[in-house]
Amino acid sequence: MTIDKPKRSAARSAAEIQEAPVHRLNLNLLYPLDAILHAPTLTAAGRRVRLSQSAMSHALRRLREHFGDELVHHAGGGQQLTPLGMALRSEVRRVLRDVDGTLNFALSFDPSAGIGTITVAASDVVEQMLLGPVVQRLLRAAPGLAVNILPLDTTAPTRALDLGADLLLLPADIALAELETIPILTEYVSCLIWTGHSEFAGQFDIDEAQYRAARHVIARDERMPALAVDRRTAELLKARRIAMRTSSQAALPAIIIGSDLVATGSSWLFQHFASIMPVRAVSAPFVQEGTVTVAQWPMHRRRDPMLAWFVAQIEAHVATFSAGFRGREGHR
Repeated sequence: MTIDKPKRSAARSAAEIQEAPVHRLNLNLLYPLDAILHAPTLTAAGRRVRLSQSAMSHALRRLREHFGDELVHHAGGGQQLTPLGMALRSEVRRVLRDVDGTLNFALSFDPSAGIGTITVAASDVVEQMLLGPVVQRLLRAAPGLAVNILPLDTTAPTRALDLGADLLLLPADIALAELETIPILTEYVSCLIWTGHSEFAGQFDIDEAQYRAARHVIARDERMPALAVDRRTAELLKARRIAMRTSSQAALPAIIIGSDLVATGSSWLFQHFASIMPVRAVSAPFVQEGTVTVAQWPMHRRRDPMLAWFVAQIEAHVATFSAGFRGREGHR
């Protein structure tokens, strides 16, 4: 007994030493830590987690003691993270996503009774042509589900995750390798005309000579660089006779209706416009490859039934809309 006691005591001491850092830190501090590492000031961080200035100062002091590092320096109305603070940003956000996924885990989702919120990051074009119709259907099928849409920064899509996005809808060529991914739709370049166009009203395609001779309207947010076009097509686009530039692609139909202007852009968006307004999508004189849009979500949400149901609604809309468009094509 006199020999065993010191061994057991030493074993307990080693275990206590190993576990002490976690037990000593209140894991609720992960939330203010995440806010501190992402907000420009301590006050702004406090607003994100609904804590007072004094409570945030106390939390920061405890975090500094725990990590043995300043984590962040506040000066001149801004902040600068230490190397450890920078390294912790993505790690803390990942842990909180895992916690959120665990605490909100469910085996099934009942649209008629389920309650929740899904945040989607997408371009304004995808929001118009895809999410708008899907959300209309969703509001009828799942009255307890709310949808928030964030603008997608295609130069840094990970920012959407930092802002709380559950789902990203973006071109496949900028998809994030670490996320779950499925293809949603394939886009091509087409032209949009008024159904009463003086020259093209009875046509279903435009040849190169007609395209060069036509007057064009383009949007300042035109997505041609995001769509797959070859060098010859790029030269043809550059040679367009631009009669008008508008603020966004959403304004194109209103400008085209009643005119002989031609717009060039996403066939999916133009088909959407044609389904609700007196405009038509016609084939462009381009040789082109399709550009795939994918849906992506974090790995910890891969078994989330609510998110899976929402993605299924998007897929169903794409399938229905595509079938309807092919049917209209067949009756030309």
